[in-house]
Amino acid sequence: MKILQDSKEEICLLNCPYPIKFFERRPKHPKKLILLLHGLNERGLRIYRKLIKYLPEDSHVLAPNAPYPIARSKPDRIDFGYTWYFYDRVNSSYPIDQSWSISVLSELVKMKNPDKLPVIIIGFSQGGYLAPALAYAMENQVEQIIGIGCEFRDNLLPESPQFCLTSIHGADDMTITPSMGQEQIELLKKRGIFVESYVLPDTKHEINSSVALTIKNILESTWKK
Repeated sequence: MKILQDSKEEICLLNCPYPIKFFERRPKHPKKLILLLHGLNERGLRIYRKLIKYLPEDSHVLAPNAPYPIARSKPDRIDFGYTWYFYDRVNSSYPIDQSWSISVLSELVKMKNPDKLPVIIIGFSQGGYLAPALAYAMENQVEQIIGIGCEFRDNLLPESPQFCLTSIHGADDMTITPSMGQEQIELLKKRGIFVESYVLPDTKHEINSSVALTIKNILESTWKK
């Protein structure tokens, strides 16, 4: 089985202006596919590094970069983070919405998951916001979404989902506060949509060991079901 040290960033040619890069761990006989969606101005490698050792060994793990690059200037070079969409907070609008990312990710999963294994999406921040919209587009392939430091917004879940929703928040998250997440959870609850919720102490807007261990425990409790 691949571990981080002998994994490498791979390239997939999709219906996109440029190649999509991703990290992948695929055992011989995977039971499920876990799709990792990174946060704003990050890369698939970051969330892959944070979580890979906590994920079931018989899971096929994909951690792609989002399709839109964002240049990051450093003293000695310019590198790139990526975004799944562009949101204008001032005008509450999307200059570029989620549709292209959904199309690219759907194509990637279709290509890398020909046996149609059940899919679990784990998304951090912006990746967590994107996850439900992607799950709806994948037509019942997704069985579970775990969102870290994000809201499951009521207006982005137009109908009762066929997948389970789990929210993980840091108690000290000042970017997307636990109260923001809870407000949306209450709205969903009124519609009969249940969200399992965890608020972790001493955790900010991040994926730390507490978040990773919580994910590990969640998956262990449901993996063989």
